[in-house]
Amino acid sequence: MTSTITGIGSGFDIDGWISQLVSAKRTSTVTPLQTKLSALQNTNSAVSDLKTKFSTLQSALQSFTRTIYNSSSDMWANTKIESSNSAFATATSSGAVSAAKVELTIQQIATATTAKSAQSLGAVSKENLENTKFTNLANGLAEAGTFSMFLNGKEFKIEIDEKDSLKDVIDKINKVSDGKIQADVDEKGNFSIKAYKDQEGEYVVDENAELTIGSSGDTSNIVSALKLHNREGSHAYSSSYAVSSVNTNAAMASAESGLGEVKFFSEDDSEAKSGKITINGVDFEIDENTSLNTLISRINGNSEANVKASYDSLTNKVILTSTQTGQNNISLSEEGTNLLNVLGLTEGEGDEERIATGSQELGQNAIVYINGNEVISTSNTITGESSGINNLSITVKKPTSEYSSNPDDDKSVTLSIEPDYTKVKESLQKFVDAYNDVVETTKSGIKSDGAIGNDSSLNSILNQLRGITSMVGENSGMYSMLAEIGISASRDDISKLSIDSSKLDEALSKNFDSVKNLLSDGYTSQDDNGLFDRLLTTVNNVLDVENGYFTNKASSLDVQISSMNSRIERANSRLSSYEARITKQFNRMDSMIASLNSQLSTFQSYLG
Repeated sequence: MTSTITGIGSGFDIDGWISQLVSAKRTSTVTPLQTKLSALQNTNSAVSDLKTKFSTLQSALQSFTRTIYNSSSDMWANTKIESSNSAFATATSSGAVSAAKVELTIQQIATATTAKSAQSLGAVSKENLENTKFTNLANGLAEAGTFSMFLNGKEFKIEIDEKDSLKDVIDKINKVSDGKIQADVDEKGNFSIKAYKDQEGEYVVDENAELTIGSSGDTSNIVSALKLHNREGSHAYSSSYAVSSVNTNAAMASAESGLGEVKFFSEDDSEAKSGKITINGVDFEIDENTSLNTLISRINGNSEANVKASYDSLTNKVILTSTQTGQNNISLSEEGTNLLNVLGLTEGEGDEERIATGSQELGQNAIVYINGNEVISTSNTITGESSGINNLSITVKKPTSEYSSNPDDDKSVTLSIEPDYTKVKESLQKFVDAYNDVVETTKSGIKSDGAIGNDSSLNSILNQLRGITSMVGENSGMYSMLAEIGISASRDDISKLSIDSSKLDEALSKNFDSVKNLLSDGYTSQDDNGLFDRLLTTVNNVLDVENGYFTNKASSLDVQISSMNSRIERANSRLSSYEARITKQFNRMDSMIASLNSQLSTFQSYLG
């Protein structure tokens, strides 16, 4: 718009005149075009909203036919399974399962194989007491400090030094009371502290003595570190497990590990610093710096080995537990090292190496009687392949012999299997809601004052949908019309649908397959003869991205909106030109009036 200050010469409100003239021109030229553009944009928005409604209807219909593409989403195959005792057995279905009662007698459940060190690792003995540092015990958690003992009420205290060996600790205990309290380690590595008495020059166990160990003021944790929890009468304590010098954080090949002599070998007899162990076909490399904790972490981080590893600090044993149940060994071998031998998991050397005697406790297979038929499974989840019941997975949890201590009680579990109509009914309600939404939105849009306006194509589409919902289906069966299964015209608005829940429940219970065939046979073939198949075909055509109604309508509206924007742009350009022209004319008039006023003033001055 041109903006020029006018009216100075004449004193007239020329700017106001120009503004009014331009506004009048805009009202007669631009405003009608903008009104038409707004109507087109409203129509476009309404068409887009209606397209969304049709897309929702499309999704609702697809849920009845998509099983042809994706069987895992087959809502027709849902079943309801109840167990008479879920603590013993449960079941799930992965597809259609016929209604049935399944009786289970669980003789035994499947368990996993475990491999344990054949002997306690790092157990101390009389021979290695001097070489066993006290603070290395209990996986390096033993602490030096004070330790108190009370014999018949009298306190005796020792100070354990950081550098003390286990022999040093035993000697300190034995000396502090002049032999009346003595510590020792037996051939199995069990530590003990006992009360003694002098009997004719010889010290013997005093079973009548009152011996207690430890006080709240002690700074050493010797009692827990050596597991001195077994009380023998009133006069003695012994460790509940063998005392071990294993340090799982130290390199296994070092003396600090307490494991023994872990070695590495090479084929040419040269010095070697690494090797490998193989568990169930999976290799694990180890070297002179690998600790037991590091190896355990590597094993647990590899799911392909099918085992979980741990170190039991109570029994001082390495434990491998199979992640799979069943009566199967854990395969073990090693190359370039003797680690598995040292850990007590294998024995023998070279070609003679084998699983250590007594080190593996085989898991067991599940033995279950299903409707009287024996089924043996390596897993506690029994699939249809084993049970003969397609699409049913039974999970057994414990033997039914544990069901009750009463011998007269039934020692079995019953699985009650019935079709579950919940998903079907929910999906039908979603269809009806989506269908009614399409009908209501379409009718509202195409009425005389609607955003879309009279549209014969949409009228035709609505008539097609209504016709299919009231037609007789082609598939054979008990039911041939939607009304027969409880889906019919609503009493409030016959153009919409409603569901009679009781009638639908009766139809589903009486002939489930006929209901399926009436709606869609897409789950068994690609003939698409069901009523919902036909509805879906119509909706798909409407939503077709190339030739569908919404594609064509949107394209037409886009052209009209673009054209209208161009017309408005041209009209605004002409309006700007008009404003510039009249502004120029008024400015010329203002100048002329100013000149005339000046001449009048001069003439009046001549007249005095």
